[in-house]
Amino acid sequence: MDKTKSAILEFFYPKRTVICTRTFSNFLADYYDNVDHLFFITSLAARADDTLVTAAKTLANISSSTHEDKERWERVRADPQVTARELRRFARVLSRNLTNAIVSGFQRYFSEIIQATALKRPEILRSGQTVRVDEILRFTRHSDIVSYLIDKKINELSYGGIRDMESYFRDRLGTEMFSTDRQRALLTAFIEIRNINVHNGSIVNDLFLSKVGAIEDFNFVRGKRFHVDMDELTLLSDNAIRVALAIDRSVASKFKLQRKAHKAWDSTTSLSSKITKSK
Repeated sequence: MDKTKSAILEFFYPKRTVICTRTFSNFLADYYDNVDHLFFITSLAARADDTLVTAAKTLANISSSTHEDKERWERVRADPQVTARELRRFARVLSRNLTNAIVSGFQRYFSEIIQATALKRPEILRSGQTVRVDEILRFTRHSDIVSYLIDKKINELSYGGIRDMESYFRDRLGTEMFSTDRQRALLTAFIEIRNINVHNGSIVNDLFLSKVGAIEDFNFVRGKRFHVDMDELTLLSDNAIRVALAIDRSVASKFKLQRKAHKAWDSTTSLSSKITKSK
């Protein structure tokens, strides 16, 4: 259990003083909550085992202890991590849920930062795309039309995947999403792992392999279930946050989006922040 705690504490936590947009602050708060949830569960398991050991030892050592009390203590002493072992049975579920939650939060960040830029400069939505007259006539206000076009574009980009998103950021926002090919590969893998979790029972298929390919430190096997272990999840999460933070800085500068310290946007202090500060 100590090893699990240590691994969780190694997750990349931008400082609460990091300067960012409200959009990134929301993403970061959601990220903290998801990792805190995992830590809370593992902490509960550790406490349950500690309590069981203490209770069994105490009952076995008092003068009125019974034969059953002593037998129970022997069993607990031989296997002091019953709850932790049970928790490890659900490692695949915990991994899947945390992966899905973090990736969903990242994708929401993408959508919201595009919304923020388009509201500042609606002309970035201009393209050769055709919009039906009846779609436009549904609205009476210009702001509603802009919001509709933003939502339409975001939906298109979400279906297009990383390549379309990267092209949009480069061509329309003047921002490079990635500084290295490794960043692109890891984020693509993270998103596609989430997709097979949701749509294919976590089983690696040809579509997944065609989008992700071979990545150092990962072993994807067609027809086999894949879930990230703690080291892989840390690597993928760290990469996603660093990519988002770099985008946030660049886009905020170009479009004059308000930025301030994360702790100023979000006054609540997460459990992970408290833990990190206490180390």
